[in-house]
Amino acid sequence: MKCRRTRFGGVGILLGSLGVAVSTAVFLSYRRDIRRAGKRISASSRIAETRCGPIEYAIAGDGPPVLVVHGAGGGFDQGMDFAEPLVQSGFRVIAMSRFGYLRTPLPADASVAAQADAHACLLDVLDIPRATVIGASVGAPSSIQFALRHPERTTALVLMRARHNPLPQGERASDRKRVCREALWPLQLRT
Repeated sequence: MKCRRTRFGGVGILLGSLGVAVSTAVFLSYRRDIRRAGKRISASSRIAETRCGPIEYAIAGDGPPVLVVHGAGGGFDQGMDFAEPLVQSGFRVIAMSRFGYLRTPLPADASVAAQADAHACLLDVLDIPRATVIGASVGAPSSIQFALRHPERTTALVLMRARHNPLPQGERASDRKRVCREALWPLQLRT
């Protein structure tokens, strides 16, 4: 009886040790891959020192400027991935990393309005007076705010799979639609 307990205990220790070894190998491989990906991504971007703080960005193509504001799945790299057809169609794509993504730090005020102003700060540093803005997913709120706060700098606004918030209690959908129509109407007249 004692031999069986010892043997089972030894098997348990062996399996536990094997599990720790495999987990350690997977973790080290993951960490190495993440470092490589970080180096690869950061090699294709720049950091702009703006009055709103440092902002990571990349530029590709020539032609009318298009500012791409990414969603939750990445930074400037995500913007560059889905904007590649625009580059091939003759547009100049500026893809930036929003607050807290990749090498753009998260400031104390990371509100949607502050992020919209940071878009303008990046365009200032790049000497781009106006741009079409594409906001994807959770990049849409700051893109909308950019268009509202800086209409003279907005050539057009495109929203892709825009995130929305549920209506606050007591607010009707028709009220929100009316406010959006009134706010975006001046942008439609200029395009």
